[in-house]
Amino acid sequence: MVFIGLRYHRSSLRLAISHVLLAITGLGFLGMQIYQGPINKYNNGAALLLFFALIGGGLLLALRDGNSKPPMPVVTIHAILALIGISILLLGTNL
Repeated sequence: MVFIGLRYHRSSLRLAISHVLLAITGLGFLGMQIYQGPINKYNNGAALLLFFALIGGGLLLALRDGNSKPPMPVVTIHAILALIGISILLLGTNL
């Protein structure tokens, strides 16, 4: 996604929708783990950050204007939230 956005200065609706579907699926599996598994603060914190990243990504997709570039500050916040959420999730798995 970053490569397409920064290198070619364009977006792909198919890629964005597949990105959203993968994110929702992953967050759904994390939600199942939270509700069915033992209490884990790492999972809860990761789910919260990933949910905020999902909201930000959804707003970017909903407010998309043709082939124009999305607002990079919002994209950056979206990416940072997701990367921190995934990092917290990996910390909680005791790798």
